[in-house]
Amino acid sequence: MYTQSEEIPREISKKYKSFNILSVGVGGDGVISATQILAWAAMKQGYKVRTAETHGMAQRGGSVSSFTRFGTHAEGPLIPKGLTDILLAFEASEALRYADYVGYKTHIIINNRFVYPSGVTRKMNYPNLEEIVEYLQKITPEIYVINATELAKETGNPRTLNVVMLGFVSGLNLLPINRKLLQENILDLVPRKAKEVNKIAFQLGIDKARKIRGI
Repeated sequence: MYTQSEEIPREISKKYKSFNILSVGVGGDGVISATQILAWAAMKQGYKVRTAETHGMAQRGGSVSSFTRFGTHAEGPLIPKGLTDILLAFEASEALRYADYVGYKTHIIINNRFVYPSGVTRKMNYPNLEEIVEYLQKITPEIYVINATELAKETGNPRTLNVVMLGFVSGLNLLPINRKLLQENILDLVPRKAKEVNKIAFQLGIDKARKIRGI
C-alpha cells in the first residue's frame, strides 16, 4: 500500500470519508479510461472505491459521464448533486450539462474544446465558453480552463487528452492520491507502444497547472 507523501498537499492529506470526482465529456474523449485510472490508483492508495458510468451514444460522440467516489465510507457509486469535489469536463459544454452536481466547494476543470451536436452550428443559440464559465462562477469560484486538446496534440497523439487532464488536476494538488502512483497506473493501463507519449502528456498537464499556480 502506498502512503501519503509530500506530493499530496497537507490540507488534503487526511483520509477522506468520501472524495467525489465527476468526469464528463463525449465519446472518444477517454472519460471511462480516466475513471479506471483514478479508481485503481485510489484503491492502491488504500481507499474504498465506487464507480458508475453512463455511456449514452458514446460511439457517436454523445454525452458520457463517469462517477468516481473513494474514501473510508464511499458507500454508493453515484455522487449526490452539489457534492462533487472535482468536475473534469473533457468537453466545455458538458460542464454546463452537469452543473447540478456542482457545489460551492467544487473545483471545475474545463477543456476549452467544443463538440457541437449534429445540426448545431456556432451561429445558433449555443453557449460559448465565457457564458459557461460565467454561469458556473455563480456556484463556485474554483474554475480552471485548459487547452487540453491542443496539449494532447503536441504529444503527437490526440487520444492522450484524458491523461493531460489527469496531469493537470494532479498538478493543481487537488487529488488526495500520490502523483507517482497515479502515473504508474496510467502507464500500466496503456499499451506498451503508448507509454512514452502518455508519460509526456501527463507531464504537460502538470506543467500547465504549475504555470497557472505560478510555480
